[in-house]
Amino acid sequence: MAALDYLLERGFSAKKQGMRVRISPASKLTDDVRKYVKANRLALLAELAANDGLERRCNWTVLVPGCRPFTMISEPITRDEALADVRVRWPGAEVGP
Repeated sequence: MAALDYLLERGFSAKKQGMRVRISPASKLTDDVRKYVKANRLALLAELAANDGLERRCNWTVLVPGCRPFTMISEPITRDEALADVRVRWPGAEVGP
């Protein structure tokens, strides 16, 4: 919850709306907080989607034997969900950090 903690420590709350992050109270947003939200949008979305303590991310590194690593981008999903998706396409593939 590191990305959300930054906002909570400054008195803000965040809510996921589709693929957007809504911050309130909007009237107290500073340029620094806006920049933070923009730079950390994917991490914030993943944390907001999680309500069971499992890490969810929007991007995972895929490691297919014999190929260069690449990034899979999706809705926020857990590592196990990402691994299952990857192995349907590439048996023996792994999901990296």
